[in-house]
Amino acid sequence: MAVPYAELTFGGWYLRGGLGTLADALLTRCLDLGVVVQTGTTVTRIDAAGGRVTGVRLAGAAAPAPADVVVANVDALTVYRDLLPSPRRLAGLTDRSLAGFVLLLGVAGDSGLAHHNVFFPGDHDAEFDAVFGDPGRGVRARPAVDPTVFVTVADDPMVRPDGHEAWFVLVNAARHGTATSAVDWRRPGLAEAYADRILDVLAERGVDVRDRLLFREIRTPADLDAATGAPGGTIYGTAGGLLRPANRGPAHGLFLVGGSSHPGGGLPMVTLSAQIVAEEIGPAW
Repeated sequence: MAVPYAELTFGGWYLRGGLGTLADALLTRCLDLGVVVQTGTTVTRIDAAGGRVTGVRLAGAAAPAPADVVVANVDALTVYRDLLPSPRRLAGLTDRSLAGFVLLLGVAGDSGLAHHNVFFPGDHDAEFDAVFGDPGRGVRARPAVDPTVFVTVADDPMVRPDGHEAWFVLVNAARHGTATSAVDWRRPGLAEAYADRILDVLAERGVDVRDRLLFREIRTPADLDAATGAPGGTIYGTAGGLLRPANRGPAHGLFLVGGSSHPGGGLPMVTLSAQIVAEEIGPAW
């Protein structure tokens, strides 16, 4: 109930132009402060010796990049399992977290929808039985046939031309992978077929835009995994429950931010994690 309380007490806020404008503003501020930003560069390891970080290794670089402080916003499971010199386990981290299947739609005309819309299924249990499967009984995860469908339609001229709508459609989905609790979203034809199914579900629930589509783009859990390093494309981080890994990492000078670390997922919480880390770094360095 924390989310509806916050929205009813403080209001819900929308950024004109979408969240991309926030990223642009952050980049501009960083450049003004002399930050060197390298995109498209993969960090392959965090170096540490004597209990403290010494730098990071970059793919294709001849030598490590030295650093006294490393702030990682990749999923905590990836940090502990894949990036430290000695892989570690951390209680509470799981690879069975929820992922999402996304459609980005260009729609002609006016659908009359609110900013946020939720179209519920008849059987929530069946939906999550499909999303998570039952590995103990050998029942594989699979795309839910009758899922909950979240639709955001922003009344914002910065994201769509007059007479049109920009839709963000999100469906709960199994993470990407080959395990029983996952779905191989790279399987040929699966993503397109499931996108068709979601549009059919919306039509069954009274919102049919199939004949008004100008374009559709699909983002599967496999796409999110490849783009961000989120294991399996998990959208809430691999930390289960309400307790998240601490912002201080296992080596002095290593800090964790983002939805998989304290205090949790969602843009306000992720921003708080960055504030916490900034305050931790400030006095010590």
